[in-house]
Amino acid sequence: MTLEIIDALGGYLETLYDLNHKLIKLCGVDTLYPFNKTILDIIQDIPRIIPYKCYEENKLELENRDGLLEYQDDLPYLKKDYEKILLENHDFLNNIRKIRNKYAHKLHAVQHIGSASSPASPFSYTFKIEDKDKNKDGITLAADQFIKLIKALNNLFSKIVFDIRTFADGENKIKNSLYYIRITRFNFADFNKIYDDKFLTIIGQIMKDF
Repeated sequence: MTLEIIDALGGYLETLYDLNHKLIKLCGVDTLYPFNKTILDIIQDIPRIIPYKCYEENKLELENRDGLLEYQDDLPYLKKDYEKILLENHDFLNNIRKIRNKYAHKLHAVQHIGSASSPASPFSYTFKIEDKDKNKDGITLAADQFIKLIKALNNLFSKIVFDIRTFADGENKIKNSLYYIRITRFNFADFNKIYDDKFLTIIGQIMKDF
């Protein structure tokens, strides 16, 4: 851990923190109501946290020097954990990539064509994208897929925050700064307790604005 890394981490920590809030709130949304754009905000946030690309059709790999992977030499577990996340969520992340890439360049190229919910999954959304009919039936993204991915990211970032705390123990100037206090005040793994709670949908509902 270095001061440079700590300075760079703020944006990633804030993005993941906000992403968790959006996902939990979305788990409390009634999918029968009008389309909730939050799902598209989440889709756009995920590649900001995980630096990956498609190098062949539907085959993904990490961008070795993009995002936090710029600091993989200083955080030895970083690449290994990212590789595990990519492997275990490959198809889902590929679908995220397809939707995100279209939506980033042409808003109208991504169309919401269906929503559903069930006891096993608080929500699912189906999108049709302009891709020369390769996905005629659309792409469906379900809550359990998002939760699986975000829980893995929470565990990774919990390690990173722990390393920041350990480093700062010998750096009083950092330890007492408002920036340090803000980025280390929370253990990301605590979000996973909410995702595992049987009252997840109720928690999502009460987080909504009145």
